[in-house]
Amino acid sequence: MSKKGGNQRKGKGAGGTGGHGTRSAAPQSLSAFRAERAVDALTPAFVRWFEDGSPGSAAAALECLAEIKAVTGRYMERTAAADVTNLEPAGLLEAVSEEILATIDAAGGAAGVGAMESTKFVLDAVHAFVEFLVETGSWSGSADQLAEVLEVVAAAAEDDGGWGYVDVPDIPERQALDAFSNLPLVQRATALLQWVGEGKPVTGTGALRLRDLEAAAACVGVTVRGASKRSESPLPGGSGSPDHVPTVRSMYEVPLLARMWAALEAAELIEITTTKVVPFEGSEAFLSGRPSEQLEDLVFFVDRFLATAVLDYDPAQPWERTVSGLQASILLAAATADPPERKRVLAAPDHAPAAEKAMARVLTGVAVSRLEELAELGLLTIDTHFRVPPALIRCVANVFDDHRVLADLGLGEGRDEASVELTAAGPAPQAGTPILKLKIMLDDSKPPIWRRVLVPAGMPLPQLHEVIQALFGWLGYHLHEFRVGGFDGPAYAPADPDGEDDFFGEPSRDESTVTAGDLLPAVGSTMSYTYDFGDNWVHAIKVEKILAADDGGGQLPRCTAGRGAAPAEDSGGTWGWASIVQAVNDPGHEQHLEYREWLGMLPGDTLDPRAFNPDDVNGTLADLY
Repeated sequence: MSKKGGNQRKGKGAGGTGGHGTRSAAPQSLSAFRAERAVDALTPAFVRWFEDGSPGSAAAALECLAEIKAVTGRYMERTAAADVTNLEPAGLLEAVSEEILATIDAAGGAAGVGAMESTKFVLDAVHAFVEFLVETGSWSGSADQLAEVLEVVAAAAEDDGGWGYVDVPDIPERQALDAFSNLPLVQRATALLQWVGEGKPVTGTGALRLRDLEAAAACVGVTVRGASKRSESPLPGGSGSPDHVPTVRSMYEVPLLARMWAALEAAELIEITTTKVVPFEGSEAFLSGRPSEQLEDLVFFVDRFLATAVLDYDPAQPWERTVSGLQASILLAAATADPPERKRVLAAPDHAPAAEKAMARVLTGVAVSRLEELAELGLLTIDTHFRVPPALIRCVANVFDDHRVLADLGLGEGRDEASVELTAAGPAPQAGTPILKLKIMLDDSKPPIWRRVLVPAGMPLPQLHEVIQALFGWLGYHLHEFRVGGFDGPAYAPADPDGEDDFFGEPSRDESTVTAGDLLPAVGSTMSYTYDFGDNWVHAIKVEKILAADDGGGQLPRCTAGRGAAPAEDSGGTWGWASIVQAVNDPGHEQHLEYREWLGMLPGDTLDPRAFNPDDVNGTLADLY
């Protein structure tokens, strides 16, 4: 783990891992107390060593130190050692193993992504601590002992579960920044951002006006003309006279522009209001920020573009899911040391059943054509093989090397137990009331704020509302609704005593008439929960697993894992909360004292946006049920 810390696979908005908030506490013993005191004495020096000037790095250092205290507490308990600067390899390995088991237990006992990320965090934290001791001259053991300790940590890291296909190389910051800055994709996105300037008008649907399409499309390297009537002309990028300018009636008829637009919005570089598009607050870092900030924004934008280009398929068209799956699998293979040969990919349909050869050939052709479009943007090289440039491997890993993504694309079968769980959608167990294992993610939260919880399938929605309130620390001051099937799907909310609906559109249905299992009947089922229509806290709910009634293993409902501090009530939505976090942790911020007072923070208090302790939530849930 470098001083920049965390999981090097992650870009902006993903941060590190669950840290001390997602594992059980270290044993509360004299040894643990001594370890805590010893680490506390090193804390100022460690924070100075760890910080790199990027926002949140001090908080990340403290998160890392919390994990170090837990490991060294276990180490001192086992070895009766009196010093944390002179570590004995065998004892350290046992302490690390115990802490990893604790993180898995805190994640619900399953080897899922949450447990694996927490496991990696334990190893990264220990590695960082050893690096700190060496680089600051604080290591008090022998050179041979140090070599053994480093070997132990490295061996443990190699055997940490290997949950991903892709090994992300460690690229120096300046080299990575140059690689991303020179991408045609980034250069075109930069041109589009500069064209937006202080703002441009949009239609009621958030699209660019016809009169602006020519200029906007030119920014991304496409020549079109906007008009309300389409002439007989090919679509942009199609065949036809090279001098002919296609006419389009909407920005969505220019696929690259539409994808670029969606990625800019998803990466928080532009904000689309009811009448105009404007630069998102803080988007200047993408164009001219400090190297670490700019690289973070560039990586996050490329992540979002890849997700938009490959994963935003129409679920009503099964062939599109297949094409997306082909692209994702080829990109993952292209990011490894054994990239796929182009001729073998193109020949793959020859091995399909006779009745499917023609369709397989068409779908493979479409997938390869779309990959060639990514290659034109610098995201891929295609010659005899498909290859992802080394600096961009992290983006492929961020977006596609996830068992949930692969399962959604139909690629998860047989990969590992977690993948099988997510793809084995089917009827719920019939013995007693089944238990739903839900992951609830707060949309647009960065770093991500999510909770994993077990609830009975028969739980009525009003009770599920109370559970979510407890999980995220809400106070129930505002209105809420559940919604199934997206924006146009049916909504469920508390019954209006006057029989009227305060909003336009189809009235909400009485939430007390349905249960969680009614709306989430199978693995992979989803719905949303929105709280406070002013701040608009939208939560994405997904069924990760359905357990038999006797598999709950204790208190129900029960939070088994999570990440991210709960935002304060009335803090202005995810954007407002992010601003508050920045202000209270930055003594130089003009609203530093104002927000600290508003949150009731005492001198010396820090706000760690990644901190979360399931035990605190479970205490609240126990009081409710």
